[in-house]
Amino acid sequence: CHHTTIKVTAAASYLPRHSCSHTTLQNTLDMVEWKLAVTAAVLTIFSSTTPSCQAHPFLPSNIGSTINTFYKENPFKGAFLTCSIKGCSADMVAQFIASKREHREEEDRRMQELEDHPFHTMVKKATRGGELSSELEGRHKFNIDWSRSLVFILYGGLYQGMAQEFIYNRVLPILGTGTDMKTVARKVAVDMGFISPLICIPTAYIIKGFLIGNSFVQSLANYVDDVVNKGLVFKNWSIFVPVQCITFSIIPEHFRVSFVACISFFWMIILSSILSG
Repeated sequence: CHHTTIKVTAAASYLPRHSCSHTTLQNTLDMVEWKLAVTAAVLTIFSSTTPSCQAHPFLPSNIGSTINTFYKENPFKGAFLTCSIKGCSADMVAQFIASKREHREEEDRRMQELEDHPFHTMVKKATRGGELSSELEGRHKFNIDWSRSLVFILYGGLYQGMAQEFIYNRVLPILGTGTDMKTVARKVAVDMGFISPLICIPTAYIIKGFLIGNSFVQSLANYVDDVVNKGLVFKNWSIFVPVQCITFSIIPEHFRVSFVACISFFWMIILSSILSG
């Protein structure tokens, strides 16, 4: 940005001098000079209040710096905010997918009943050549299960956000603070072999059980059943073993939870779908 100087009299002197009346010409000059004076005043104010483009608060570089400072100075707040929004969003996607699947299954079931009906031809004619399928599809409504979403807001914010901020940057550094291969391997092994299967995933089942009225024992029984019959832990490892290798070797400490949150968005959709069963 640079200061702008407007010379009103100089600008006015370049106006053409036509052979018109002195009064008309003078009025035109007065109007032009007035407009230029207003423009000069506005530009002067703007130049004095914004001496440099670098100081503009909405430039990408300044936005990035603000975000970086916020996550450095407020690690637990940033972790809770990021992961609670991520958890809720992932659950919404999973609910929508499940709702569409259930609607298609219901539509197929009803159409099959019509085809099996002895008066199938008459019914088909009555529905004008199969318009019933389109009619059923149009009736699909997505109703949000807010109690289920609350599970993932709490699970995302409290555990995947604040608890993992504490684990990643307060507990796991006991195994080493470097980013060499051995240190990273130790952290990934502890996270995947102990923290995830014994703390991380069971926490989601316990929170859900608390909200829907299941006992602690019943919640853990549901978790064990999904581990045995649905391969829950192996699905978790298939995603997060490579992700955590990157987390502990490349990503800065204050962005580790946010990085994992971005990747785990897809894991939360899988977990939400399994939990809904």
